[in-house]
Amino acid sequence: MTSLKSVIKNIIPPWVVTYKTAEKGILLTFDDGPDPDITPLILDLLEQYRIHAVFFVLGKQVVKYPKIIQRIVANGHCIGNHSFRHKTADELSFSDYSDDLNKCQNILKPFITSSPTLFRPPEGRLSFLVWFVIKYHRMQVMLWSIESGEWGKYSHESADQMFDRLVSDIKPHDIVLMHDNSRKVLLLLEKLLPVLVEKGDEFINPKQAFPYLHHH
Repeated sequence: MTSLKSVIKNIIPPWVVTYKTAEKGILLTFDDGPDPDITPLILDLLEQYRIHAVFFVLGKQVVKYPKIIQRIVANGHCIGNHSFRHKTADELSFSDYSDDLNKCQNILKPFITSSPTLFRPPEGRLSFLVWFVIKYHRMQVMLWSIESGEWGKYSHESADQMFDRLVSDIKPHDIVLMHDNSRKVLLLLEKLLPVLVEKGDEFINPKQAFPYLHHH
């Protein structure tokens, strides 16, 4: 039976929220980094398999680990805004939520000589408040169509269980939610990427799929 969430995802136009890619390929996305231990190892794996991803980073982490952001950019990946403090709209007023998003924008701009246009709200929570803030800052929301499982309803799964589910469920056009501060994700990718590549699955380059990722 089709879930209400799936129906909503299919009827919302991409200019409102992006759940899947228009191009036939898989897009990997990573939230909550950069992490000093896990992110560099994930970058090593992505470089090994020549895969480009979107990293939705937290401003508070960027301040701590600027060299990792420099490497993400140098390796050809895209940067998205995931807020400064990872506070949801339920926790902040309109102005505080807007200030939090904008603080992350200002921190990121020197690394990419422009401002990111992609925003992923903390926990993927959307509301009218979030929508108005995003439009005020001229940004585009990217959520996901499938999650690796280290967060949310699959958080009880082991890396092997996550692997079994993703190998079965992942399809072309999927945007995959992962977190680059999770060791389970690292273990998953070490096993998953060679299998997907061997199967012939394609990974899209976000810079080609979303040519207006940054604005000046």
